[in-house]
Amino acid sequence: MAKASLAALTGAIEELCRTTSGAIALERAVATQLAEAVPFDAWCALTIDPASLLPTGGYHESGVALHLIPLLLEIEARGQDALTWPAMSRAGLRVDTLDRATDGKRERSQRFREVLTPGGIGHELRVTFTTSSGIWGALVLLRGTDVGDFTATEMRMIEESTAGVAGALRREMVLTDIATADRPAGPGLVLLDESLTVLDATAGAAAWLAEIDDGLDAAHRIPYAVTAVRSRVRTRTGRWLTLHAERLHADPRRISVIVEPARPVEIAELVADAYGLTARERDVVRLLSGGYTRREIARALALSAHTVDDHIKRVFAKLEVRSRAELTAKLYFDQHAPRIDADVPVGATGWFVH
Repeated sequence: MAKASLAALTGAIEELCRTTSGAIALERAVATQLAEAVPFDAWCALTIDPASLLPTGGYHESGVALHLIPLLLEIEARGQDALTWPAMSRAGLRVDTLDRATDGKRERSQRFREVLTPGGIGHELRVTFTTSSGIWGALVLLRGTDVGDFTATEMRMIEESTAGVAGALRREMVLTDIATADRPAGPGLVLLDESLTVLDATAGAAAWLAEIDDGLDAAHRIPYAVTAVRSRVRTRTGRWLTLHAERLHADPRRISVIVEPARPVEIAELVADAYGLTARERDVVRLLSGGYTRREIARALALSAHTVDDHIKRVFAKLEVRSRAELTAKLYFDQHAPRIDADVPVGATGWFVH
């Protein structure tokens, strides 16, 4: 991999992160740019809810045949195939291929057998756009059967050149939330320089920062909490805010800070309202949909395996499902799919704005 070509690709994608508006539009632009350096025949872009790791929107470019998309969505929603978004998240993988994930036995994958192969697709690569708080988006790159799989060099090029996309996606979602919010309590965005001087801020961010009382003159200095990478702070009126700061990948001299009301982002919160789950049952749903085993759930919640089994049985009964696969599929088709079909925008938490 030539350093010059990687640098050029990275620079081009960083420019797209600075100039492209809209999460899906940004992913489409990134895919087009990647195609100039790494060949592939088709692709699709997705925004993903970091809590449930289920898609919240997408775009297909000459990819899977339209009549096969419902089957693909069903396979993805059930979460039991190879190289799923939860599996990549738990393994800390940003880029992988279906061939590598199945040890060269792609036919083990249901989507390979029933969706990709009938569509003349031989190879699949997935790249996630991930921050410390989860996966916010992804690209699926596809090659036909007449060419080889993605090489390790190509995988490294894709991973390194797209490192800044997740932060840009997150900011676009915040801006979408701001644009669609009908309340003054929405999220805000602050841009700082290296000396932590405010270069720019949305009206919402300025209003929230003015509510943080730490003994500083907000007109001249930002509150101390904003200087932390991530912090949680209480306003004068008692509201909790979450602040998340990171250097812009395209310009490390600049720091973006997302300021938003602290609120649950787990899909389990929505499910609790819809299906009458208890707080503990919410935790079980969140971990089940994230791909955790019963033993791992017991360890995470400090419960016995027997107690976890009891909670799972009650969850399955309330949602009228019989397995983890049916649970995740129900979450997707009951909660995600209708909003995607209605073109509901995705907001700051990675979930739909309504």
